[in-house]
Amino acid sequence: MPHNHSHTITSPNEINRSFLIGIALNTAYVVVEIYYGWRNNSTSLLSDAAHNVGDISGLLLAFLAFRLQHIKPSKIFSYGFRKGSIVASFINSILLAFAIGAIAWEGVHKILNPSPLSGSVIMWVALMGVVINFISALFFRKNQKGDLNIKAAYWHLMADALVSLGVVASGIIIQYTHWYALDGVTAIVIAVVVLFSTWNLFKDSAIAMLDGVPASIKADEIKAHLLEVEGVSDIHHIHIWGISTNETALTAHVIIEDVANMTLIKESIKTELMEHGIGHSTLEFETEKEKCLDQNAA
Repeated sequence: MPHNHSHTITSPNEINRSFLIGIALNTAYVVVEIYYGWRNNSTSLLSDAAHNVGDISGLLLAFLAFRLQHIKPSKIFSYGFRKGSIVASFINSILLAFAIGAIAWEGVHKILNPSPLSGSVIMWVALMGVVINFISALFFRKNQKGDLNIKAAYWHLMADALVSLGVVASGIIIQYTHWYALDGVTAIVIAVVVLFSTWNLFKDSAIAMLDGVPASIKADEIKAHLLEVEGVSDIHHIHIWGISTNETALTAHVIIEDVANMTLIKESIKTELMEHGIGHSTLEFETEKEKCLDQNAA
């Protein structure tokens, strides 16, 4: 069955280093971008800086979430603080939403009230952003498929590189045509780009906070594969949710043909679930003659 979901395993220290390098590079760039944006009266540079500040906060939150995942469980918090990574992802999406509003507002203001500015300054500063964001994104590329926060960091940085490339183009056009209102138009385009990336992050993290099925998991497909396990007659009361941004749990009632084969069936089911990226599973086995006591469950 072609449904292997294995991922390259990376050490926590390497992931920590990726976050710290990404945060440092982007913070340095934001300082440069704010300085030249303010000095050159460029809304596109300042808007891109605001966008990057949102991503820096996202990197900080994701870094915090990653560290929280490694705190050992306690009597009160039986799962540890893994859920903190999902909360951090949700907060990140909210912060980006505020950035969208600020960027759009300044963009409209600049379109209505254009003023002279240097296109070459915009071009060179934005080109620096293309390089920094692309390099930063490469640090997260290998691990972005296995963690929602790392995935968010990777795609935000890649989007930033593309946005900065657009700002480079606008700088070139402004330099040779003196169409200063394009600075505001570029800011609006940045806001739209951030809106699309933020919506997916908001949706995925909101679903996870409400213990919904993660977007990467296909519940019907999993049930179909479990029914193919030898000895399984039926399966019901399936519940799937995210413990953290990169860990998924499942509970289910499994009807089996022969109790004597329970151990072998359980091992087969857990192996199947692991291939779907579900590492935490709790199974209740029943026989065809039993009546399920959990009648009110979904």
